Amino acid sequence: CAKEKVITEENADRIKAKVIAEGANGPITPAADEILIKKNILVVPDIYCNSGGVTVSYFEWLKNLNQVSYGRLTFKYEFDSNKHLLQSVQSSLESRFSGKIPVTPTPEFEAAMGGAREKDIVNSGLEYTMERSGRKIKETALAHDLGVDIRTAAFVLALTKISNNIIMAGFTFT
Repeated sequence: CAKEKVITEENADRIKAKVIAEGANGPITPAADEILIKKNILVVPDIYCNSGGVTVSYFEWLKNLNQVSYGRLTFKYEFDSNKHLLQSVQSSLESRFSGKIPVTPTPEFEAAMGGAREKDIVNSGLEYTMERSGRKIKETALAHDLGVDIRTAAFVLALTKISNNIIMAGFTFT
């Protein structure tokens, strides 16, 4: 779904899909959402589907705030670590098979030895963040016996995080 209020109470009962990913903000009305839950249709909510762009924007903001490009601080360390890894493999093979055995990196490994591109680092961070968030949403749904109601699980998780941060910051409400 990539348009607001596309799935409504009037058409939700005709949906035959097993999974719906909300690609827009609010493509499913609350009444339709209830119908889909009763039909056991998994809706991956917009709050999750659209969070990738926000996450990447956050990474960009951090980079600009710190005025340090991604990888600048770890490039030399990673290059040396990869070089030592190849030397270790070569040394192990030579001691096992007694003789000179050159170890040549594949073109892909050699390119990686040169350091990750900013795009690779951002994609890796995004993938890690989305996987971790998806897993936590699933765990929340299971812990609260929500079945396929992933939207409620995402909201419960978000509100729990906000509440925990408020408490950790020392704020109290009277």
